[in-house]
Amino acid sequence: MTVPEPWPADGPKVDEDAVETSRGSGGLNQPWRAAVAGFELVGAVVLLLAAWWSWSRGSLTIALPGPAGGTDVVTRSIGSWLAVAVAAATAAGLLLINAVRQVALALRVRPRG
Repeated sequence: MTVPEPWPADGPKVDEDAVETSRGSGGLNQPWRAAVAGFELVGAVVLLLAAWWSWSRGSLTIALPGPAGGTDVVTRSIGSWLAVAVAAATAAGLLLINAVRQVALALRVRPRG
């Protein structure tokens, strides 16, 4: 036994007034997003400085006595510091991308309607 559909085959009919009221007044244009972008830019700069600092800590130069009285110079890479530097730089890049997005959403003009 089949039960008939509660709406026609081409889909339910939606009242245009119901669509207008369901959109809400939030929209994309929200000026507070500019402040969020500012905080994200500050965070990106701090993360870039942390990446720079940790990258410099990730290389250690060691001078060892070599054969015949010479000196051998060895550079040792410390992986944990280099990994922190890469992670901080990646996070800074993501914050920078999101800050650009926030500025674009803060400046976007509302549609007339």
